[in-house]
Amino acid sequence: MSIMRTLISSFNGGELSNRMSGRVDTAIYNVGLETCENFVPTVEGPIVKRPGFEYITPAAPSASWLGKFRFNLTQDYAIEWSDFRLRFYTNGIRIETSPGVPYEVAVPYTAAEARAVSFEQSYDRLYLDHPNHPPAALTRTSGSTFSYAVSAFFNGPFADGNTDQGRTVTASAVTGSGITLAANTAIFDAGRVGSVMRIEALDFSTINAWEAGMDGITVGRVLRSDGKAYTAAAVGTDHRTGTIQPTHTEGAAWDGANGKDINAKGPFGVQWAYRHDKFGIVRITAVAGDGLSATADVVRTLPDSTTSVPTWRWAHAAFSVTAGWPNVVRAWQGRLIHIKQFEVLGSVAGDYLNHATFTSSGLITGDLAFRRTISAQDPVLWALGDRKLIVGTASSEIAIGAINAAQAVSGDNIEAVPQSFYGSAAVFPLQIGTAGVFVQRGGRKLRQAEYNFASDRYVAQNMTVWSRHITGAGVIQLAFQKEPEELLFGVRNDGQMLAHPHSPEQDIKGFARIVHSNGAGKILSAVTIANADGLVDDLYVLVDRAGVRSVERMARWREDGDPIYSSFFVDSGTTAIAGIGQTHFTGATQLAGKAVAVLADGGVVPDIVVGTNGAFDIPAASIPADRPYIITLGLPYTATAVTLRPELRQNGQTQQGAKQRIVKLVLRLIETTGLRIGALGGHLDELINRPGSADMNEPIPLFSGDSTRIVSGSYDRNGQATWISDVPLPAIIVAAIPKIDVTE
Repeated sequence: MSIMRTLISSFNGGELSNRMSGRVDTAIYNVGLETCENFVPTVEGPIVKRPGFEYITPAAPSASWLGKFRFNLTQDYAIEWSDFRLRFYTNGIRIETSPGVPYEVAVPYTAAEARAVSFEQSYDRLYLDHPNHPPAALTRTSGSTFSYAVSAFFNGPFADGNTDQGRTVTASAVTGSGITLAANTAIFDAGRVGSVMRIEALDFSTINAWEAGMDGITVGRVLRSDGKAYTAAAVGTDHRTGTIQPTHTEGAAWDGANGKDINAKGPFGVQWAYRHDKFGIVRITAVAGDGLSATADVVRTLPDSTTSVPTWRWAHAAFSVTAGWPNVVRAWQGRLIHIKQFEVLGSVAGDYLNHATFTSSGLITGDLAFRRTISAQDPVLWALGDRKLIVGTASSEIAIGAINAAQAVSGDNIEAVPQSFYGSAAVFPLQIGTAGVFVQRGGRKLRQAEYNFASDRYVAQNMTVWSRHITGAGVIQLAFQKEPEELLFGVRNDGQMLAHPHSPEQDIKGFARIVHSNGAGKILSAVTIANADGLVDDLYVLVDRAGVRSVERMARWREDGDPIYSSFFVDSGTTAIAGIGQTHFTGATQLAGKAVAVLADGGVVPDIVVGTNGAFDIPAASIPADRPYIITLGLPYTATAVTLRPELRQNGQTQQGAKQRIVKLVLRLIETTGLRIGALGGHLDELINRPGSADMNEPIPLFSGDSTRIVSGSYDRNGQATWISDVPLPAIIVAAIPKIDVTE
């Protein structure tokens, strides 16, 4: 028999997989835990009890998802998605039209579709893509109002042009509404209604070309120049063209100075009115049942010849019910990128709604829109905008960028290069610092992709390699809190959340689990937005508790030195300033009929049950009699930590498997109280008692330093310690020093 001491100096390995229980040879084993629930490992090493969740309001019965809208750093909004409705939250409150009446914006998405809506923020507009609906935008119209509208693209985008010369179309007119398009084969279907169509003149052979010095020009004469047709609107007295070639695309302009030469002959020049390009655009409003004709409104004037010469030069829209809608949107390289399965479509640079692929002269330039099909086994599920556009499919991760890196990405300077072949789940990733975090195809692994100069590719490392269990049945949403803690959150299918201190500088591996109200509440969705001053990121969650849904906000992380009465360690909770001697409270309707945890002026008040009307009473002996005080109440939750089996060595030999018993446990703490400790499976004792000098009418003060407790328990082959905090009080565990009796 021998007494041995060991030091656990850090816990930032977090909760490890039980398959790691024998890996005492790894560095992470020495900083890991068997259980880390509602404690969160930190970059410095301690584990900290996570804050509770403040109740904001009930959510819509069909609410299923939370999104975000960032106008600027101090005007950030969380969006509640439900069936065909959006609600908005900012600075801890819901935007309402009148007290208790939520402000709502109607949208076409069902609650089930919400999680698949891809979004991209640009100033006061949030662009939205979903494969079942046209691309749209949510626009902020004031500090408390928004509007939804389908995106009004122009100049496309169009699918590949028709190449079958036997399939032609003619138009009944070149301008106006309600014109008729007639085809010799069935090229129209109901899914094209509302979409655009490009119709190009077969050729300009019937229109003579403009030349300088042409005689005999009369008003009404039509000539072509720079790929466009022009009508003579006015002519000089000599009826002769000037020397300036017409290239304008609207209005009228002179091709000469309309002056005279040195012999006083003239004036020369013709005023040319823009007529049409080689192509025009129509929007289809109705189609015939046989598919041979359609009714349309002219958006861009059609060439004259399309009314008399059937043309096979036409193209349907790239987006429509028939063609399909894009499922991913991302701003990148000054363009708005839409991705529809395998197709990547980029807008004109600096003009997000313009999809012109060539100029009015028929030229292709680098800043115009483009459409490219990437070579991949599976459709694109998500995209991240980095130095390259990183896209994920179910089988691979691909980088899209310029072939010639010295030039901007354009229609003829673009390539797609596979980076890795892990495959992704249909979960939108996060951009954190210089890395992208995505969920692998099975939903069980998180990968961090970052550019590696040595291999000249994005390398995606498995973040959960030591904690394969931490993602549960699968991760469905990711969120990241930059301030005050750098924490990555992942919402799991089972309603728990994972939390990870994301610090690439420290290469932290640790994960923890967040369980709302000890499992009584299921977290369905989570998102982070900045608070009113932009200095802190608030975590908003959508919670389902017994079929009733609510929106809640994680309370702020406690700072060292904060008074004990400001602690907020309850879920679905609320806090208020009570009056002098106040013992009766009302309004806790979200907690009706529930046993609650109560903290009054920093002291725990046990055995309180809220009435069915939301009212409750606390004993007068639990409150100060001479001043107002802060009261906090909500559903209790338990923070639990269990150590791994200690690696003890004696005479160079491991003591793994030997019978052992923890006889004493020292915990190094920062401002902690309400902590119970003991051996795994044994009796748990209060670690911190009221000092003899403390006033019995005051809460047990917070303790910092080393606290020692004799541990009661029997011999086993584990030697593991447990500590829990199940009262609404703070706890920070810096290190643990167990004293263990080992025997063969």
